[in-house]
Amino acid sequence: MYPIARLCGIGLLLGLLAALLLKNMLMGNDVDFHRHKALLIGIDGVQYEQLKHAIEAGKAPVIGQFHPAMSYTGGIVGSSTQQPTLSGPGWATVLTGAWANRHRISSNDSSLRNKTDSLFKLISLSSPTRHSASIVSWNPINDNFVDDISAGFIELGVKCGGDDQCATDRTVQELRTGNFDFIFVHLDQPDSAGHENGFGPHYQDAIVHSDQQVAQILAALGQREKENPEEDWLVILTTDHGRRPPDGFDHGEQSRSEKTTFIALNKPANAELAQPVPDPIAPGLDGLYGVASVADITPTILAHMGINSDIDRYGIDGVPLIGPLGVRQLTATLNSANRSVLLQWRVNEGSKQPLRIYRSGQLIAKLTDSSHEYLDSDLPQPIGQLNYTVVLNDVPVSRLVSEPVTKRGEAQ
Repeated sequence: MYPIARLCGIGLLLGLLAALLLKNMLMGNDVDFHRHKALLIGIDGVQYEQLKHAIEAGKAPVIGQFHPAMSYTGGIVGSSTQQPTLSGPGWATVLTGAWANRHRISSNDSSLRNKTDSLFKLISLSSPTRHSASIVSWNPINDNFVDDISAGFIELGVKCGGDDQCATDRTVQELRTGNFDFIFVHLDQPDSAGHENGFGPHYQDAIVHSDQQVAQILAALGQREKENPEEDWLVILTTDHGRRPPDGFDHGEQSRSEKTTFIALNKPANAELAQPVPDPIAPGLDGLYGVASVADITPTILAHMGINSDIDRYGIDGVPLIGPLGVRQLTATLNSANRSVLLQWRVNEGSKQPLRIYRSGQLIAKLTDSSHEYLDSDLPQPIGQLNYTVVLNDVPVSRLVSEPVTKRGEAQ
């Protein structure tokens, strides 16, 4: 038999463990994020209004059931986040949460390499048991992320050379028999149809065909979820760019039509996606910058998977579309003459929650969400590159300021 003192000690230990378990449950720490997985379906070159036409005509019922919301790509015109509305930069932003001033994919050149932390890398480094796949119809996407493939952050990289059914079939196979925590699948037909025929029946037919392939992928996911009810899958549908008006043959510039994209989720969205800002800090393009951007997709997937990055190296320009809301529409304006940076942002409701500001990983200010701007006038010499991160509700968002590529008064 156990001595009384030992029994009391065991009882005390069990009591402490029970109290800790209860505390974790109340705080939500009992969530097993390793059961959280994500499927990102990218459909190339689908302009938002054209997708709406297809949905309203009953031609894209599968995508339509997700109620796609308007978003934008190409960064903010006139700022260092501006990038061409091309597929290379667009998909790089989707898969990094950063604009081209960070990822350095500035064109459709397949020899370019991503230069910032990718979604694949962040998922892989979060746990050795997490696995990612990138299955693309347009090969340059995987070429741009070949370093991630070489490093093992992308464990399955498939290039289908323009064959969307190849990408669809391989994704279906991996959902049925694989064990991936994150799958990115890319379909290309709408973009090809746009380049060949512009807006019109052929373009709408391409959207219809993509909708049918999305249906095949989701059917495989539905079967997997029945067989693995413990898995919690986030599904996101998006595109990389819109199309140039009025005919829709091309893209790459900064018209509203070329910058207008869509994002759709299978889970409830927070205000960043569901409630656009009616008077955005960056004006122009009929208020387009008040909606979410494609940079918001990476932090959304990271939030779903419970992955947090270190503030001292955080470099994501987007904000999560699910869960708690941080600051919105962060801008950073460098004034080289005065050696200062003005940070501005929006919050939904000021309730004096703590707000922290970091410059290149160092805490420089503690405010509350009642504040909407901060002037940093204590810049290093030389200024070089400065990465500002604003944290509210434990949600960070960053902007990169670089003296060599910015002009006085330029918004980041």
